[in-house]
Amino acid sequence: MSLKVKILLAVNLLVCLAMLMSYLAPHIDPQKYWVFSFFGLIYPLLVLVQLVFLIIWLFTDMKLSFLPLLLIAVGYKNIGHYFAFHSKPVVNDHHDFSVISFNISNALEAYDSRSEVKAEKKQKMEAFLRRFNDEDIICLQEVGDYASDLIKQNFKSYHIHKFSKGAVILSKHKIIKKGLIEFGTKTNSCLWADIEMDSDTLRVYSIHLQSNRITEATNNVLNSDNFDQDKTWESILGILKRYRQHHRARSVQAKTVKEHISLSPYPVLVCGDFNDVPMSFTYEHISEGLVDAYKTKGSGVGSTFNGKIPFLRIDYILAHPMLKVVKFNVIRENYSDHFPVAALYSFPKV
Repeated sequence: MSLKVKILLAVNLLVCLAMLMSYLAPHIDPQKYWVFSFFGLIYPLLVLVQLVFLIIWLFTDMKLSFLPLLLIAVGYKNIGHYFAFHSKPVVNDHHDFSVISFNISNALEAYDSRSEVKAEKKQKMEAFLRRFNDEDIICLQEVGDYASDLIKQNFKSYHIHKFSKGAVILSKHKIIKKGLIEFGTKTNSCLWADIEMDSDTLRVYSIHLQSNRITEATNNVLNSDNFDQDKTWESILGILKRYRQHHRARSVQAKTVKEHISLSPYPVLVCGDFNDVPMSFTYEHISEGLVDAYKTKGSGVGSTFNGKIPFLRIDYILAHPMLKVVKFNVIRENYSDHFPVAALYSFPKV
């Protein structure tokens, strides 16, 4: 075995170890061991690297190709969290209600300090929001004062459940009970509402969990052309520190939400920005016993973050198994740093 092959093998073994740690990430509480969550975050990258190694071994030492193949095969079901291959439903598929979840980021894409530009951008955003006027349920996150005004102007016929921390539930149907799950932070919250639909009642959650607050720092690192600069490495260490802190916070929030869900007297519909990937304790904990609309009816890449970090799926629609998913799609239009996610559902036939 040549020195070059030995070095490649050593690197591949390290990637295999990282991949095993990513498989453990959903099952290990970040409050105890946070580092596993980092490997869960980079799982799609690890799959791509393993595919590169598979090609390398096929051309250099075929017997070593079992390494990347084995590691991918062990966790092959996880690929469905990020890449779905379901056939497109027919346009007229029957459904009982529709839902959209959207982190609107306070409609900042519609705001500009220059008045001549602001009017045009606001008009475009309002036209985009009005496309949701036929939806039965709309769950929004990061709704500040500016976005709140736009919502009041464009959804006058809806029942609105809103508190002061950014989450909103809009419903065409009557809200018979509602409440707030407090997280003890200024920007994160979880609203819930019991919504009456003819003879059925749903408990709907609009969730915005702790943000990593690393987007700007990450973009600075990605745009850096000199990794020898002390400032760049300080930024990387700062990103990891914030990631650890906020991942632990999301762990607590996820447990709080799941406990509330477990006490619901009605089937639940859970929507929102989890600020965490599918290979995480947060997603695994909240989604347990629920059905992920993307995994059931999604098609193509499932990423919902509208930024430079690829394959980042952090916005979800989850539901009680009795609710049948008819359709799911990610609306890839640039009106926020998140893409809206939408689904159609039907109730079980009696």
